Amino acid sequence: MQSVIVLNRNYEYWTEVGIQKVVKWLIKKKIEVVVSDDKEIGSFEIRFKMPLVVRLLEFVGYKPRSEEIQYSDDAVFNRDKNECQYWHHDPVTGKRFIQKLNTETRTLDHILPVSRGGKNSFLNCVAACRECNERIKKNHTPEECGLELIRKPVVPKRNRHDYVVMRFAFNPRKLAHKVYVEQVLGGIV
Repeated sequence: MQSVIVLNRNYEYWTEVGIQKVVKWLIKKKIEVVVSDDKEIGSFEIRFKMPLVVRLLEFVGYKPRSEEIQYSDDAVFNRDKNECQYWHHDPVTGKRFIQKLNTETRTLDHILPVSRGGKNSFLNCVAACRECNERIKKNHTPEECGLELIRKPVVPKRNRHDYVVMRFAFNPRKLAHKVYVEQVLGGIV
């Protein structure tokens, strides 16, 4: 199968794809043909020269991606910013405040206790101080003992916007590679 070299918007090498994907991109106007062969492809209605090197019109090389983080106690503490996830009340003013935690005072609390079917997951675990977890909540749900969560637990995600650099590996047996080196790179490999 004939492969086509794909450049990003800045004319840097990105990857190689099959002609079927290139045809889809051409129809959707996502690419422009940089170099084509004299050989024509297509159907009776639509015919065009065989693309050898194309350029993406929108993509510049950043590959935004979001990944879920693996569950762990430390990941829960990081998600909750080492803050007790239950509201604390000032005895003098009666105002609510957030309790900061350190390694000695923090515990992992299961919203639905393990003994009652609760699981180790981001949606069931929160950071809590020893006072809330061991003295007040014990083996109950927050509602049963009058505790109020500051925020609903969520599964954290890691956002990456890393610049991805792809390397071009010249293959003299591929026509697209020969044309790319000669016409786009000016003969420099």
